[in-house]
Amino acid sequence: MPTTESTLAPNIIINASGLNHHVATHAGNLSLLNDINLQIKQGESLAIVGASGSGKTTLLSILAGLDSASQGNVNLCGQNLESLDEEQRASLRRENVGFIFQQFLLVPALSALENVMLPAELKGVANARQLAEQWLEKVGLAERHDHYPNQLSGGEQQRVAIARAFISQPKVLFADEPSANLDNSNGQIIEDLLFELNQQSGTTLVLVTHELKLAERCARQITLQAGRIIKQ
Repeated sequence: MPTTESTLAPNIIINASGLNHHVATHAGNLSLLNDINLQIKQGESLAIVGASGSGKTTLLSILAGLDSASQGNVNLCGQNLESLDEEQRASLRRENVGFIFQQFLLVPALSALENVMLPAELKGVANARQLAEQWLEKVGLAERHDHYPNQLSGGEQQRVAIARAFISQPKVLFADEPSANLDNSNGQIIEDLLFELNQQSGTTLVLVTHELKLAERCARQITLQAGRIIKQ
């Protein structure tokens, strides 16, 4: 039976039960996730680790409501994702979720300030510009607010992406290899920012990483192998 809000402890912000996911290939069905059961508490930091191809990003996408499992259920921020249509899922993500990807995914035609403002404007926040300026200052880019993505280094672009993710004060932040495309120095800055803002905002942090040191900074780790949780 799908998990509903009333069956969950108050501090559980994500509950995944019986997740299985497969895709059709010319050779038959390819199983990506197998019998995943996972609970994540409000304010917790969780690392999803495992070898390449183990299902980490697939699991992250399903937990965030970006994709749907072939079987099973995800309850995110008190909502059963399986009961929502795509418009309702998008609304849930807009109100409660932030994303940081290794490719940065900034809008090339928008300045750093405009990129950060975007999610707040979509939510109808009246002081979006002021908030964006504050967040750019928090990530050390106050002097770069009028620069476009192609005028920023990789580390600067990722800091803009972090400011954009946090401006809406999300309940959950999903990060997929957030420092993978950066050098060691910039990667360390990004990781420090993530945990600092996670602790200051009380935001639940769920990240995918292959870096052991980054995973160890999280309060908890789960390890995937061939689509199964083998350690948690």
